[in-house]
Amino acid sequence: MRPLLSVVVVNSGGAADTMRCLESIERHPPDLALAARAGALPEVEVVLVDNRSRDGCLEMAQRRFPGVVTLEAPERQGFARNYNMGLRAARGAFVLVLNNDTLVHAGALTRLLDAMVNGPSYGMVGPRMVNRSGATQTDCARPLPTPASYVWQQLALDPGMLVGRLWERWIRRAIGRRASGPVACIGGACMLVRREALEQVGPLDEGFVFYYEDVEWCHRMWRSGWEVGYVADAQVTHLGDQSLSKVKVWAKRSEYLSALRYFRQYHRLTPVGAQVIWLVTCASWLLRGVVFLLAEALAGRRGYAREYFYLWRWVFGAGRACAE
Repeated sequence: MRPLLSVVVVNSGGAADTMRCLESIERHPPDLALAARAGALPEVEVVLVDNRSRDGCLEMAQRRFPGVVTLEAPERQGFARNYNMGLRAARGAFVLVLNNDTLVHAGALTRLLDAMVNGPSYGMVGPRMVNRSGATQTDCARPLPTPASYVWQQLALDPGMLVGRLWERWIRRAIGRRASGPVACIGGACMLVRREALEQVGPLDEGFVFYYEDVEWCHRMWRSGWEVGYVADAQVTHLGDQSLSKVKVWAKRSEYLSALRYFRQYHRLTPVGAQVIWLVTCASWLLRGVVFLLAEALAGRRGYAREYFYLWRWVFGAGRACAE
């Protein structure tokens, strides 16, 4: 028999966040009575993978949480590879992929597991994720992206812009009113996976360096005959910045490359379609650079103009080659 639950957490240089995450798991464990219904042992296993960080995370974890299974990546590597290391080591009947910058609320693990035990068609479920202020995050229950939705996002709905912020606020309210049930896609910060589904569908696709790993996994679940579920009354705080209003150059570049890869894989993106995405991304990042430059001049303080101009230069050159 397997343990009821394995929790896989990855640390990539945020030891303080990781310790808080592990503390929240320890403070709010699931109801182990569910183990009998799931045909599992009433045990919770935590697997911590360290991505070659230099913050002493493994030593701290071993000292403060001696029951945690600790692994170290052979080299600095991407999101999917790190979590797949943990997935291979995990023994649980259910496996929770959990970001290290999350805090598990009371009852969340119990409600997620209960949804899986009562819903045998679910291969994966996720909670209602909230940010520091308690606002619902928009990626915890969402449609699968398409080339058209990506283009629309680039043209008008970037959360760094006014229209995008208004759209994000509306989506948050809609998700806040949404009941539990099947959804196309859940957020990658917290994903509970059934062992049978994991063995059938396989782990995260390591071809995605950052972004779209969770989207692709959800898509693969549905294609393999498993449902993906949203559990509205299970709450997890995600401390990371989900709005992308804080522009991270490496993240934006990775998002663009991952989008091309995903659309080629699942939407038969043609060379012409890839060129359209490239042109829209070029125009979007250049426009944002100009808008932020004007805002900086009016406000007298630095914004994100430099980052967007850097991104535009990159996508105009190297990014175009990737779309061809």
